[in-house]
Amino acid sequence: MRFDHRPSLRLLPLLAALAPLTAQADSDATARPAAPPPAATSAAAPAELPTVRVYGISSITPGTTRITPDEIERQQALTVQQLLDNLPGVDLNGSWRPGGQSLNIWGFGDVEDVRVQLDGANKGFEKYRQGSIFIEPELIKRITVDKGAHSVRYGNGGFGGTILVESKDASDLLRPGERLGGLVKLGYASNDGQRISSGSVFTRAAPGSAVAWEFLAALTARDSGNQTRADGSEYEFSASHSRSGLLKLTLPLGESRLTLSHIEGRSKAWSPFAAKRDEVPAPTPAEIARYGEREAWLRKVLWRDQTDRTQALQWRYTPAGQPLLDVQLKLSQSLSQQDDSRPDSITSDFAASLGKESHASYRDRQFELSNTASFATAAVQHQLALDVQAQHHKRDTLMFLHTRTADASYNYGWLQPYYMPSGTQRTVSGWLEDRLQWGDFSLTPGLRYDHVSTAGKPNFAPRYNDPAAGHDYREVEHDGWSQHLSLAWRATPETTLFADAGRTWRAPVIDEVFEVQSAASSAPATSRSLRKERVTALRGGLKYERGNWLSAGDAFAATLTLFRNRVHDNIHKRFGVFVEPGTARPPNMPFYRNLPGYESQGVEVETHYDARRYFANASLAWMEGEHKGSIRDPWATKNQPLIDIGAPKAVLVVGGKWPSAGIAAGWQGKFVAAQTKVPDDEVVPYALPASKGYALHGLFAQWQGSGRLADTKLNLSVDNLFNRSVQPYLAEAVYAPGRNIKLTLTQRL
Repeated sequence: MRFDHRPSLRLLPLLAALAPLTAQADSDATARPAAPPPAATSAAAPAELPTVRVYGISSITPGTTRITPDEIERQQALTVQQLLDNLPGVDLNGSWRPGGQSLNIWGFGDVEDVRVQLDGANKGFEKYRQGSIFIEPELIKRITVDKGAHSVRYGNGGFGGTILVESKDASDLLRPGERLGGLVKLGYASNDGQRISSGSVFTRAAPGSAVAWEFLAALTARDSGNQTRADGSEYEFSASHSRSGLLKLTLPLGESRLTLSHIEGRSKAWSPFAAKRDEVPAPTPAEIARYGEREAWLRKVLWRDQTDRTQALQWRYTPAGQPLLDVQLKLSQSLSQQDDSRPDSITSDFAASLGKESHASYRDRQFELSNTASFATAAVQHQLALDVQAQHHKRDTLMFLHTRTADASYNYGWLQPYYMPSGTQRTVSGWLEDRLQWGDFSLTPGLRYDHVSTAGKPNFAPRYNDPAAGHDYREVEHDGWSQHLSLAWRATPETTLFADAGRTWRAPVIDEVFEVQSAASSAPATSRSLRKERVTALRGGLKYERGNWLSAGDAFAATLTLFRNRVHDNIHKRFGVFVEPGTARPPNMPFYRNLPGYESQGVEVETHYDARRYFANASLAWMEGEHKGSIRDPWATKNQPLIDIGAPKAVLVVGGKWPSAGIAAGWQGKFVAAQTKVPDDEVVPYALPASKGYALHGLFAQWQGSGRLADTKLNLSVDNLFNRSVQPYLAEAVYAPGRNIKLTLTQRL
């Protein structure tokens, strides 16, 4: 049954004039040679090895992969998570329902373990059973993925890695000598009938102007019905209705550069409380007879109004002839918010799933100031970076239990969810890193310090704000040092060996410290005594790059990476065996505890080849891991497999280019093995069922016009070509969508 309710979404009034336009700000990739991506602008960025530019993906420093604009365009993905799912070691976690996806890198699947930044602003949404990233792919220029905890530039979490998302710029779209331009784009996807319309305008100052400013404005709309599984059944309440916009201004000011960006997305739809789930249970005949079919279905879900907003200021000062000065200032703020409400006919209170009505907002403000100094001592070249950072995270939650309006212990129905408390977390940090280059050797030591203060907001409901039950919302503090050491040796002009070692930590998040239960429960108290969660991370391998490999003008790159992570004192909810056997059980036991830890390791192989007529990418990832003991019983003598380890995965892309005709086309195969290394204890909390192996095939083609049609581009792709019915392991038994044919038309104005 379809509920194709399309709300009127008001977003960014300044972009209202763009409504007739539609856009994808993209790079020219087929008809004209693409320029290499610009160097990273982060402070003290490590000197990059020679970049091999390949259709869709470029290989930069070891352990780091960059997704280029033409790869974003080729995939035509609905979400950032789907876009990254083809990378080795990176897996989509959750369902295919909009708003129900997060990411898993190297077996780390919690939101706090995968750091995401959009134009330098931290992004993340930790609401229970919801997705974590809500960034419109049409507004993205490129994505850089650095796997593992191997940088002192980022602290307090991110054990799985860091994902840096960059929005589009006017300079990416304007042609030489052009002052004003525009793009319109129309797209259609067959599986859910999705219609995409987007548009952008971009302009810059006239030559000789006192300030050579650039400006970009873009707006994207997505509307669809429900997605369809391979067997033809509908994936109920998976329709998408969203509007997203981008405003970006760049101001070169003498020897400095100022960039201001505002990115906003808004969506409204009927959705199940847990977006990370498969089928919504159908109403019974009795429910249909009582409420009618439509109302009976809507009683199973809620109305969700979601807003995601990011604002960033980036200033960089690089005076000519002053190698000791490369100053960067970053200021940002971010908001992710969900407002949910259930139909009026609901009579149950749904206390365990945010009640009749709920509101959750996550706000982040961040300050960062850094400088990179380049100098030499004897035969050693240095890039010394120093940085200070401050971040303020605020989380506000509220729900309404309409059956408790006469109960004072529940504050007459209005309270913070006891399993999703409100609070703040403040972090003050500083780090330094020195890259020493001596001939073919480079050594990069780094040191970082973080101080984290976490404070809860006392619950409005006395039932969950009872000192006698151990409910204590006062501030707790964690601090400590992180260290990292990187070594690289260029053994030959084509081959580089690399090794990384690091130790870092994370403070418990607000939920982990201040989630409580009532006094009558077995573990009611806040978890103020939690220790830091720590990781020792190792990464190493070799990288081979060569131009003119098989023919003149071609390029080949291959990287072999081995990694190992050892986590200590991992934080988890208290289940099963509460205390060590033979030990007295203390009163007012906290709901969270530190477990002994776990280990994981794996190997990745990536290869990229590009020539005038052909291109190919191939990757393979395998990993394994296990807990010391288990989640239920940390004192058990038998270790349990890690739940979040993705199945072995190989991705192969092969294609051809016909420059004279403006055509590029190819095939993609994703081959995923069975995942059978799962906990054998059927009552392990959050355990996922074993999954079968599968293969998915897809086709893609792009045409760039010439002559009078030089400003016209068509993209065609087919996902799940043979309409296979599959259940990826980390999708929690959710069936993937069936065949999907996607077509987009882009017209430059």
